[in-house]
Amino acid sequence: MVGGYIQVDSVLVFALFDPSASHSFISANLVKTIERVKCPTRKPLLVQTPMGEIQAYQVCSNINLVVSKENFTINLIVLESLDIPLVLGN
Repeated sequence: MVGGYIQVDSVLVFALFDPSASHSFISANLVKTIERVKCPTRKPLLVQTPMGEIQAYQVCSNINLVVSKENFTINLIVLESLDIPLVLGN
């Protein structure tokens, strides 16, 4: 795992890059900060975290990231209890 700061919708945030994570996640607090809409998932996703298994019910689409001056657009699963603003997985 590696951590660092990246730009998310023009807001600089701390991100954890976790190559063992199968998906990428955004905290509900960051969704509120960047004023994005959360959309429901087709069915709940079970996510294993260090705190145990939790369910995710929402996703944010078309989030803009800037990493080393490169622009990316990704979809992120919203986790209500995530303390880290952003976790980027494989």
